[in-house]
Amino acid sequence: MNNFTLSASRSFLRLLLQIIICTLWLLCIASAAFSRDKRAPVLGQQPAAQTVCASSNPTFTIGTVGSTGTTSLQWQVSVNGGGSYSNISDGAVFSGTGTSTLTVLNVSTALNGNLFRCVVTDITGTTTSDGALLTVNATPAVSSAAGATTVCDGATGAGLQVTNDAVLSYQWQVSTNNGASWQNATAGDGYTGATTHDITYPAANLGMNGNLYRYIATITATGCSATSIALDTLRVLSKPAFAGGTSNLTPSSIATICPGGNAFFTANATGAAAMAYQWQFKPVTSAGFTDLTDDAVFSGTQSNSLQITGFTATAGTNLYNVRLIASYPSTLGCASVTNLGTINVRTLPSVTSQPVDTTVCANSTAGFRVTATGSATLNYLWQTDNGTGGVTWSNIGVASPSPAAATLNLGAVTTAMNGFRYRVIVSHNLCAPPATSAERVLTVRRSGTWLGTVDTKWEEPMNWCGGVPDNTIDVLVPNFFPPNMPDISNGTGTAFFRSIEIENAARLTISGGAVDGIASRASNLYNLQGTVAYTATVNQNIFPANHGSLEINGSGNKFLGSAVDVNHNLVLGGSAKLVTGTHVITMKTGSNTIVAAPFTAPATSWIVTGNGNAGAGNTGLGGLRIEQVDAADGAVLFPIGPTPAAYNPIQLTNAGTVDNFTVAVNDQMIPGGIHASGVNRTWLVSEAVNGGSNVMLSLKWQEGEEQSAFDRTETSIIRSNGTQIVEMTSQAPASGSNPYARADGSFNILSQFSVSSSSAVLPVELKTFTAKKATNASVGLTWNTTGSTEPKYFDVQRSVDGVHFVNIGKVKGEAGKYLYSYTDNLPGAGMVYYRLLVTGQQNEMAYSGIQSVVLNSANQVQLRPSATAGAITNVYVHALKESVASLYITDIAGRMYHRRSIRLNKGEQQLPVFIGNLGKGVYYVHVKDGNGNVNVLTMVKW
Repeated sequence: MNNFTLSASRSFLRLLLQIIICTLWLLCIASAAFSRDKRAPVLGQQPAAQTVCASSNPTFTIGTVGSTGTTSLQWQVSVNGGGSYSNISDGAVFSGTGTSTLTVLNVSTALNGNLFRCVVTDITGTTTSDGALLTVNATPAVSSAAGATTVCDGATGAGLQVTNDAVLSYQWQVSTNNGASWQNATAGDGYTGATTHDITYPAANLGMNGNLYRYIATITATGCSATSIALDTLRVLSKPAFAGGTSNLTPSSIATICPGGNAFFTANATGAAAMAYQWQFKPVTSAGFTDLTDDAVFSGTQSNSLQITGFTATAGTNLYNVRLIASYPSTLGCASVTNLGTINVRTLPSVTSQPVDTTVCANSTAGFRVTATGSATLNYLWQTDNGTGGVTWSNIGVASPSPAAATLNLGAVTTAMNGFRYRVIVSHNLCAPPATSAERVLTVRRSGTWLGTVDTKWEEPMNWCGGVPDNTIDVLVPNFFPPNMPDISNGTGTAFFRSIEIENAARLTISGGAVDGIASRASNLYNLQGTVAYTATVNQNIFPANHGSLEINGSGNKFLGSAVDVNHNLVLGGSAKLVTGTHVITMKTGSNTIVAAPFTAPATSWIVTGNGNAGAGNTGLGGLRIEQVDAADGAVLFPIGPTPAAYNPIQLTNAGTVDNFTVAVNDQMIPGGIHASGVNRTWLVSEAVNGGSNVMLSLKWQEGEEQSAFDRTETSIIRSNGTQIVEMTSQAPASGSNPYARADGSFNILSQFSVSSSSAVLPVELKTFTAKKATNASVGLTWNTTGSTEPKYFDVQRSVDGVHFVNIGKVKGEAGKYLYSYTDNLPGAGMVYYRLLVTGQQNEMAYSGIQSVVLNSANQVQLRPSATAGAITNVYVHALKESVASLYITDIAGRMYHRRSIRLNKGEQQLPVFIGNLGKGVYYVHVKDGNGNVNVLTMVKW
């Protein structure tokens, strides 16, 4: 191995390097030691975070700074949360930016969240403080809308209101020295709501004039507040003042006038501003006043003088108040009111209790009396018309102001004064017109007039003028106020009179006793406009005269001695029977429905159409007539029976033309062809004018009145012409259960009717009967019989109106022949009607149904509409010339329902026709002009 030895030069270099390194190391240690002896500036404190309200001047400080030599300070702001800082300088926003204390001037919420720090530098170096956070809370927004409020002394309710904010608290302040100083408004000073957004001032007084008002708003959560400017200046005026104090209306506070009179009121007022006036008015009895406006009665209603012209009091009121209000327009609480003025409207004379009609007996004292009112002493002037019916009037004496003059004493009166009218004129001297009472009648009753002042007894002298009448006295039962109506009873014995009059609202009851000469007295000695009630429990005779109303009651038979008309009511009651004998009792046109048991109910009282005994010579002799029966009456009851022991009522329904119907019943079989299959009752039905009727009948009978072969399950209503059965309805079961009833038919001819089973025989049975237009100038008729009975002959009949028929031909019946025909070569024009009168071998007769044919006519006629459910259709006519036409409606059986004359003008016209009374079905509308041209239009009512 080789050993190397460093050279001397290289050893030297190594030693030199070591010396240099050590020297440098010693220099570094010395430098560090020197640096530790010279320190950087020292802050007295770190700036603290600040939370302030906007518009305040917050400060940040670093306290006293420890430093060496010259020291510089620089405040900085960071707007990004400390991310970076920038220097700030003094100005409008900052002050002391180069000092230890920084002031932020009139801080705004724009600086909220900024950080502030201070950088301090001296010869030893630089020290930077921590960043301090600035939090700026907003202050409330306050109103700056200044204004003024003007009120009158004593006004309440003035005040201020600002927008309410739930996060704020409020305090109102008042200044009484024009803003030099302010005090909080308090409840103790009379303020309401002084710590709310809405303040109400105390009642105004003149000392409050010039007061200023503002408020402080504070955000409750932060305590930040703001104070408004003076928002309100209060002006307090003195009220208007009326001259004259409490008596300030002139010329007088009371105006007394007549209805329709005039009044005037005025008042003078002074005040601190321009004046406004308003007159007010009310009846004294009303609670409140109403403002007046100018009209025909009131003028000057908005001035200080009110003129009232032609004032008429409200009914029931004659005192009114007026007053004047003076005010400054639009000024709170600024109104002064005058004392009340009174309008006293005199009351015109008025009759408050009218005289009453007076009825007395001849030679008795009589008089009239009134009660009247008015505003002054009343004068009474009585007058009479002396029997002129109120045409002329004469004064009785002179006008008298005595209260006693309200009564007129006539002294003893005579029958010559009967019917005199009396009245009184009530007046006073202050106002017109006077009041005239109602006219009242003096009735002076002759001897024989019923008064009924004691009771109902005919035999009581005090019930009569002149005592109980004898057979020389004309009796009157009047229409007036007697508390009792007369009763002839068993206690009366025999009632006497020469004649008797019962006025229309009066009533005579005959419950027993006797009436002298009731059957022998002439009918003109009776004037029975009212009601006569026959109520005895024995037989009685009916007055032989017409009755206003007739009442049958009690028991026994009440006999007619003559034909009797009843104008109003017929009442059947008790167990009494009204026996007609050979007479007819008539319910006149306009009378009411007979009061009796219903058709379906049993009866105890009815009309016996005979003399009261059974048998052919005793029953069906008289009858009951009811006038003017039409479709609107519905089913009309005839409560009749052949004897007092048998009740066989009938109901009649007339769907045809109005007519008078008379009905009787006997206890005999109907004539013609009934072989033990009917009932032993015949109802005799007739009408005043034959033709036009369309009658349905309901007949009622007892089981004991049926013949041995009568089958109640197959019954028909049959009609006899007095010899043969000529008409019958279809078969149907009877209704009811002893008694039984049968209702059917559409009868155009009325005679004798009964009920039977199938044994009733008609002369010939037609299977068909038709009429058809062969050409425009001829009509072909065909009919077919069953052949079971050979006809003697057929009369062919034609009609232009469906009501009145004439014979136009005769066709002889032939054995074994079934089909017959006839041609009419002269039918005319328009609607033509045909029927057959069939005569059997025993001369029994019956009519066929009616057929119709429509032929050509000259005028154009249409129905518009021709099918309707309404109550009106229209007939359109295009007439070739002016004429008078007849229009009538028939059904397919030829029954007429409507007829009238119409005037046709040349040209087009449309005529409304009432069809509301027609039932559903097919009808023909006939239009026949004065030249005999007939158009027949078919109409369907559905």
